Amino acid sequence: MSFFKKDRCKICKERRGHRFCLRLANNICWYDCNKLRIDLKCPEECSYSLQQQDNFQLKTKADSQMEYTDLLKKQIDKWISSSQKVFNDQIPLQIIETENGKKKIISFLNQFKAHPLVPLSYLKERLSLDDLEVDSHVKSYEDISMEFLTTIVLHEWENSANFLQNSTLYANKEYLTNYIQRLSSNMILAKMTEFDLISSASTKQNDQVLVHFEVNRKYDLTLNLIKIDTNWKVVSKIFSKPEIFNNEKEAIQQVAVLLSKNQLSNAYELLKKYSEIYVDSADFHYYWGLYYSFSKNNKKAEKHLFNAVEIDPDFTEAKGLYATILLQNNQSERAKTIYLEIIKKNPKELKSMNNLASIYIEEGDKDKARELLERCLKINPNFMYARKNLEKINTEQIL
Repeated sequence: MSFFKKDRCKICKERRGHRFCLRLANNICWYDCNKLRIDLKCPEECSYSLQQQDNFQLKTKADSQMEYTDLLKKQIDKWISSSQKVFNDQIPLQIIETENGKKKIISFLNQFKAHPLVPLSYLKERLSLDDLEVDSHVKSYEDISMEFLTTIVLHEWENSANFLQNSTLYANKEYLTNYIQRLSSNMILAKMTEFDLISSASTKQNDQVLVHFEVNRKYDLTLNLIKIDTNWKVVSKIFSKPEIFNNEKEAIQQVAVLLSKNQLSNAYELLKKYSEIYVDSADFHYYWGLYYSFSKNNKKAEKHLFNAVEIDPDFTEAKGLYATILLQNNQSERAKTIYLEIIKKNPKELKSMNNLASIYIEEGDKDKARELLERCLKINPNFMYARKNLEKINTEQIL
């Protein structure tokens, strides 16, 4: 026996009831809100009440493009089945029964300047207007978000990487394998079978957006997207409502302070809590790496630090610590590769140059070590670690 959840829509009892309806004195979903307000009988006090301004122009509040487009489709359905002054009070559905009638409607629509969100292709389909020319649909951030989540529902893990901001990075098989492992090991994503779009909001510059979904009628999931050129790309997934998006920096700071004070048990609790929300945060994986390095668990430290590097390959601190842990885990060749990548990206990164020099010293390649150390001291003559390593080389040469 199933029980009606308190947060479900009063009408459909399936989707989340995320807005209060004054007509029903209860919470409903936007799908059913659209079905109600299309009759123009909602009280004006409701911010979602609808006022018709033109044939396909509606004055109302909508929480997403998808919601507004759905409302416009309902308006189109009303329009084609009602008498219209522009056609001498004839009904469009009846007019199209003749070729002359079709031409009248097409002529009217060709002169009509519609808002970009007006789904004229839907009108074309409903009236079978094969000769009506409509602009091709440009995918919105909501379209991209839903396509991305569809790949996850279908367990097309590799294909989902194509929607990411750093999609080109996943030509690297090691990064791709790690990304797929992170994605598929998330129990919510692994068991996701359905999702409903609740809302979306963009910045004033329209270059970043948050799209809020409910997954499996239970979990909140917010996608953060940015516009690159003309394409929308997924930056991160947040398992919470959009309001929590701006709290990530504060959460990171809380963890950093606890680790700096060596309060490991408190840091662990916060890391566990926040990592379940900000699942794509390179910072939280970095601090997990720090936590496990402090706890002398280098295997787990290595795993989390590589997660941080995979998510953000330009995260120098995470990359440097990852190389250090690799050294401690007897993977010097891999560590050298990482240090070289850091130095190539940032030729003035002193710690990485000194650490790489230390590896060369251990391997007996003093010439390469000296070159790196002298570069360090040229950049910063007071860099103590490089000075000590150079003194070590020179002392061994004298002996």
